[in-house]
Formats: sequence, C-alpha cells, structure tokens
Amino acid sequence: MVIEREAENEVQPMIETDSVAHERESETMIEGSTPKIKKHRGPTKKTDIHARTLEERTPIILNCYGQPIGPTRKDVKDLSRFLGTIARTTEFAPLNYVNWPSVPTHDQIWEYVLEKFMIPLEGRSWVLETVNLSWRGYKSKLKKMYLEAVKKGSNLDELYELVPEDELKDLISYWNTSPVKEQSKKNKRNREKLDDMHTMGPSSYAALRHKLEQEDPNKQEPSKAKVYRESRIRNPKKTYKTSYGNTKANMVSFC
Repeated sequence: MVIEREAENEVQPMIETDSVAHERESETMIEGSTPKIKKHRGPTKKTDIHARTLEERTPIILNCYGQPIGPTRKDVKDLSRFLGTIARTTEFAPLNYVNWPSVPTHDQIWEYVLEKFMIPLEGRSWVLETVNLSWRGYKSKLKKMYLEAVKKGSNLDELYELVPEDELKDLISYWNTSPVKEQSKKNKRNREKLDDMHTMGPSSYAALRHKLEQEDPNKQEPSKAKVYRESRIRNPKKTYKTSYGNTKANMVSFC
C-alpha cells in the first residue's frame, strides 16, 4: 500500500486557492420566475493542448509573484484547465498518496507542461501548486462518489472506470480509517462556516489584478478593496449556495 502518513507540518499553498475555494452556483438558473435546470458538462479534457507540438506552444507571461497573467485571459484559463487534466491523470498524479509533497512526479509534471506551454522557471511553483489543488479537489470528488455509492448500495463500476484498481483500493482503505473519518467530519463543519467566497470561477486573482491594472488610466495596481469587490460580483440570474450578507458588510467596511 503506497499511502503514507500525513506530514505533521504539511506545506501550505504558495498561491491563493482560487481554483478550489470559489463560490459554487446551484443547479438552478433564475430566468424570470421559472427555474431552468442547468446542464453540466463533464470534466474538460483539453485534448487540443495535449496534442500540441513544441512549435505550437503558447508563451505565458508571469507577474512578479510567478503567477500567469497573459498574454490573454483565455491563455491563462487554458493553462489552468490543462493543469486540471494533469491532476486527473494517475500517471502524473497518482491518487494513493496522502499529501502532495510525497508525490514523486513533480519534475515529470513540470517537464510535460513545458512541452505544451512556454513558461519561465519562476512559474514552476505556481504550476505545481495548481496541480496540487486540482488533485486534492479530484480526490474529494471521488470520495463523494464512493460515499454516495455505499449509501445507495450500488457497485463501484463508475469509480473503477476513473481510477486504477490498486489506487482505488488504497483510497477506500484510507477513507475508512477512524482518524480520517473524524478529520472529514471536522472539515465538513469548517466548510459550512465559509460564506464569503469569490465568484470568479476558474479565473485567478493574479489575472483579475492584471486586468484592473490595465483598465486603470494610470496603470496603477488596484487596491485590495477593489480586487475584493470585483471578485465578489454576483450574477442576478443565478442562485448561490451562500448568503451575500457578510460579503456586503465587508465591502462597506472597505469604503
């Protein structure tokens, strides 16, 4: 069994966790007074990017923190979504490791990303941390699928289509240990307290700051208050799982 014990001092994320902790919309779109069910796509595969040759690579511009900001917002989103596909590829990111630092394929991931994008070395930490966040999110999704299957008494065929058998068995064994069950309950309680998450979807704070700076007549870096307000804009045609009360209060306090 490959799963190792969680390190006591786990490495903290080096970037803002916007790819995971953003506001998730409900499945209902509000159009007038009649709810309409929102159709969901499956996970993006980005096969066009995986098929790129070295000559077709997209250059990526970084800010002073090593975070991508261009050349275009589409390029940044494409990179982020492409990294999500790597996190769901067990050859690059095997699932039967407890924490990201113990996964032995960091160099392999970086080298593969460089085959599809031209990224300065300063962006390596951001790339690996973004894969880490997607990897953790993917494991969380798989666990939810497993618990729902157990609750319904159904088989695990769908999971076995996504995860190699040995890795899935390791995961299930790990999820069913007493310490992990207790930690899961604690994490769930903490998540329920979150009520002020951004609404930018896959966009990053770095890209938002760059956009606001470019829109400023004097090309000045936006204030934290402006970034906060812009990152919490809500679409009136959508419903959200969290209240807007605390966010509005925070916006007032920034004024």
